[in-house]
Amino acid sequence: MSFIISHIVVIALSVVLRKPIKRFPILFYALAALISFAGIYFTLQPNPSEIVRVLVFAVQKGHVGLSLFALVMFVGVFDKGSSVRRIFNPIRAELSIMGCILIMAHLVPYLSNYLSMAANLLSLRVNILVALCLAMVMLVLLILLTVTSFNVLKAKMSAGTWKKVQVLAYPFFTLAYFHLLGYLIVPVMGGSGTALVNLTIYTILFVAYAALRVRKAMADKKADEQASEGIKSALP
Repeated sequence: MSFIISHIVVIALSVVLRKPIKRFPILFYALAALISFAGIYFTLQPNPSEIVRVLVFAVQKGHVGLSLFALVMFVGVFDKGSSVRRIFNPIRAELSIMGCILIMAHLVPYLSNYLSMAANLLSLRVNILVALCLAMVMLVLLILLTVTSFNVLKAKMSAGTWKKVQVLAYPFFTLAYFHLLGYLIVPVMGGSGTALVNLTIYTILFVAYAALRVRKAMADKKADEQASEGIKSALP
């Protein structure tokens, strides 16, 4: 439920604030960093306020960061002339960077905890160990995607190289699902209703994206073939 609410809030704020985000991206990066830091701090130093705990949970569990990633990824499956692309496409890079910053509130506490018990990592359950390994791979992909989203670095890269790097978003998004699966599968098998609901929501989200991405790829291929045929028929 927290992820659904986070997703709704993220979409709404992205629509309302899309012009300021585009005009003052550094301000929003700083705000995302402050929220991420607060998520980490209040995870380590629990606050007695119920409201703070709810907000920290959404940030620290990665729901806000993942919601931003999901929004960025889903924008790409809409046609170029759609209202969704028109609204969100100009700020996809900015939303992606903010998502990367906010997801750190999820990665830092967990990774620091596991690194502190490095000598006993092999004693962890297999599903947790696999999820941890996936998290390490995702961290590398996350760093690459983040730094290449900044216009300063993007301008120094060739268009072909930049596109090849950005394609890493697909394995990152895929690994995110299996990372979540690794943590949720045991409680689901143990009869946890909450874990089952969460896994169902994530599964619907990722399956929907995969289906729409395939549909978009097929549509683009068909459009390219039609354009190619049109050029050939126009030749004398």
